[in-house]
Amino acid sequence: MIRHSHALLAMLALTGCASIPQLDAPPALRDPATLSLGDRPEAWAGSFPADRWWTAMGDPQLDRLMEEATDASPDLAVAQARARRALAFQAQAKAATMPTLGIEGSAGAIRQSQNQGFPPGLIPGDLRDQGRIGALLAFDLDLWGRKRSALAAATSAAMSAQADVAQARLLLQAAIASTYADLGGLFASRDLAEARLQNARNELALLQSRQARGLENSAVVSEAEGQLARATAELMALDEAIALNRNALAALVGAGPERGQLIQRPQLAAQQGLTLPGNLPLNLVGRRPDLVSARLRAESASARIGVARAAFYPDINLAALVGFQAIGLDNLFKESSLTANAGPALRLPIFDGGAARAGYRAARAEYDEAVSLYNAALIAAVREVADAAASKASLVGQIAAAQNAVDAAQRQLTATRQRHAAGLEDMRRTLAAERALIAAKAALLALNTRNQQADIALSAALGGGFAETPEHKPELNR
Repeated sequence: MIRHSHALLAMLALTGCASIPQLDAPPALRDPATLSLGDRPEAWAGSFPADRWWTAMGDPQLDRLMEEATDASPDLAVAQARARRALAFQAQAKAATMPTLGIEGSAGAIRQSQNQGFPPGLIPGDLRDQGRIGALLAFDLDLWGRKRSALAAATSAAMSAQADVAQARLLLQAAIASTYADLGGLFASRDLAEARLQNARNELALLQSRQARGLENSAVVSEAEGQLARATAELMALDEAIALNRNALAALVGAGPERGQLIQRPQLAAQQGLTLPGNLPLNLVGRRPDLVSARLRAESASARIGVARAAFYPDINLAALVGFQAIGLDNLFKESSLTANAGPALRLPIFDGGAARAGYRAARAEYDEAVSLYNAALIAAVREVADAAASKASLVGQIAAAQNAVDAAQRQLTATRQRHAAGLEDMRRTLAAERALIAAKAALLALNTRNQQADIALSAALGGGFAETPEHKPELNR
């Protein structure tokens, strides 16, 4: 009998297996070793960012903003809620693999039909109370791994959601740091705009004085008036940009505009040098939460293929019921009312209108999409690191050249002022030298701000201190 049962199960399995669609080979996760950042000088060798990577910017006010954002950001709260939901689904999937034990009971009244083929008087004709109570034990043997695959899919999905929380936190931190660096640049630009405004005022006053003595015509004075108006408008535009930037920071930390008004001028440390950790981009895979999440989504989709495949095989469940059943509630707990049944239940899919085949194709398509998204995310991640590194490398030379231009403009202004004091130079030459210095400083400021942004971009591109723990790289079930 047992041999016959085994043979029957094997035949049923072969019958189900024969109907599984034969699809093309699945895509493969891109090996990060096939990508390269190109040649890197040994002087660049460094490490991945620390968890609180923004502290290298050296501003306590920025640290406080980051802490506020962690506590109050709606975007981060959304990601955390999704992670909790995914963990709940994982718990449900795990519970489905365990035996279930429950108590069921019922009570009521019944009058049985007298016309059931029995002699008259054998069946009571009055209304009788009845009851039933029992313990039900059920267990799915999960011979084909459907529930185990569902648990694996839910586990990977839960870990992916947790990585998504880390990614949301990193994006938030990078946005705050970038906006804060912009704010610092705006304040510095405002200083230069004030100097430019004062220069325009001095020039206009000089030209008006010369016009009064008949030494200048009205066209030259009008041009200076226009320059003063443009300098005034520039200062007002910078004040607007500072206000908008403060509002943006307040929104990022989950507060209203009144919080932004309390943000003081940033006091940022000098920019960092270019350092890249070794063995990139291979080590990037476990350091970027978006890559970890994308890989885990592919693993989850892979496990769901196993769920879809199990739909082609028969389900065998074991169930047992032990309890009491009686007509007449006063008889319910008598020994003679004891009832029990136990045995297997089998469900064999024979014809389902193509639902199982469609489900399998959908699961494979979901896996193919997840793998493609991972591969695209990996390429984008390597590019982001390369772009930030290229910007940092280029900015070193640009900043050095811009600093030389500032130094030269400063020397020119000093010499011009000395000549003017000695009566050897016109005041207009001094004002022109001031404008040249302001322009040189503005160019240097723009490069320094770009360098600060490149630091932030590189820290974010390298994962911002995230590290995948524990290691989770199960074999993909394709």
